[in-house]
Amino acid sequence: MKRKDLISLILFLLLISIIVMDGALVLPNQVLIAADLGIYFDLIGVMIGAYIITAGISTLIFGYLTDLVARKYLLIFAGFLWGTDAIMHIFITEFWQLFIIRLIAAVATGVTTPVAFSFLADVVSSDSRSKAFAVWGFITTLGGIFAGIIALSFNKIPYEKIDVETGSIKENLNYIIEHYPTLLNTWRYPFVILGIAAIIVTILNIFFTREPVRAASEKVFEGISEEDLQYSYKIHISDLKYIFKRKSNFFLIMNMFDVIGSGILVAYIFPYINLEMGVSFGDPNSLTKLLVLLLIAGILGFVVGQFGIPIWADKLVKGGEITARVKVATICSLLNLPFLLIAFWISPNVRASTFFFGAIKVNETQFWILWILFAILLGVGLAFTFGIAPNWYSSLIDVNLPEHRGTMIAMASFVDTIGRALGAVIGGFFIVMTDSIAGTILWATLIFGIISSAFWIPLFYTCNKDYEEVHSIMQKRAEEILAKKRDNDANNIINED
Repeated sequence: MKRKDLISLILFLLLISIIVMDGALVLPNQVLIAADLGIYFDLIGVMIGAYIITAGISTLIFGYLTDLVARKYLLIFAGFLWGTDAIMHIFITEFWQLFIIRLIAAVATGVTTPVAFSFLADVVSSDSRSKAFAVWGFITTLGGIFAGIIALSFNKIPYEKIDVETGSIKENLNYIIEHYPTLLNTWRYPFVILGIAAIIVTILNIFFTREPVRAASEKVFEGISEEDLQYSYKIHISDLKYIFKRKSNFFLIMNMFDVIGSGILVAYIFPYINLEMGVSFGDPNSLTKLLVLLLIAGILGFVVGQFGIPIWADKLVKGGEITARVKVATICSLLNLPFLLIAFWISPNVRASTFFFGAIKVNETQFWILWILFAILLGVGLAFTFGIAPNWYSSLIDVNLPEHRGTMIAMASFVDTIGRALGAVIGGFFIVMTDSIAGTILWATLIFGIISSAFWIPLFYTCNKDYEEVHSIMQKRAEEILAKKRDNDANNIINED
């Protein structure tokens, strides 16, 4: 890759990484936000659900535009919009203001998914897509962790002083409001810092980011230079009827159920850690146990799931198994269920040294044994979960033509956001009713995981035909481009004579 192209790619990915940090700035400080604005998790669930739906609609609209206009310009728009909106968080004093500003942020974050995957699909070789999308997923995950660290660095609430064993979630929240009123408004500052950074990087993208040639990385177009590859095909409204008739698209796109459980987990992970698991980021003992959990689950989840499984799928594709990615994603979606269910059933509490929803109290040695078992089960479940996304996105690319890919990824992401939004909203109300975050996640994972299997399994029987159809069309187009090039070269020779 040329130096200019590398700089272009780095700036492009950096800006998207900053924008997608948005959600990670809210999740760690939900307790602060609820206490500061005088709201509870049902309203936070509604806000998160509305945010996800808005981001999905934005993804749908800009996904269609991704197939029509330069992706660079769409990203610049998103960068300025999100940066300005992030800075505005400093002026929030009421929940309705937060609600509106979060919806505007959702519009900006919704642009990133179709733009990023369409851009990468034209930069990275078609043989390495799962690996490239895994790297992208890893970059955004690191960005989320970085944003979470920034957010938590401003959260000075001493959770170790809160009696999570005997107090309900609402009682613990009221305790924070009563005893730490001067520490509640600091959740706004991380938004301002990253908002300024986003505007600076957006300006750099204006001058240094280059738009890649569409379909330039397709294997069927190997041997055709970017100058000769004038890929003029663009999506038309009439194409939508055709591409939605492709069976693999239906099963890949319409399965919203496999993300409802994870939507609850992501939406309420920090209240779960602080208020239900009894972990305080200021207590060395509980923080050590949390770090051990993250280390074990992180190695299994990110290393094995985010990289190992996608690399394995790419090797299968290079070896001739052209539909390996969709099959690997399907297998992962089925295997993650038992491990996650058992992990959340164990339900530990660090402060009280209990497991299984408080049913068993243990000593320190027994705690570490069960804690490590919990970490391993959670890590294996996350490994299969993280193995799905890179192969799922790659499968959507593989079974669609280049001019349709932004739209299809946008549609898939939109349906995905509906599932996550349902998870956030349903989870919020069930947590209020049951006063249990772990129990809510457990039952949601079981029920919706079983339903989602009905969408994954048919892909074993539909993906071969759809891939062959797309490959045949692309091969025909490559032959037409080469024939046109030969005719132009011949005409140039004649004219020179």
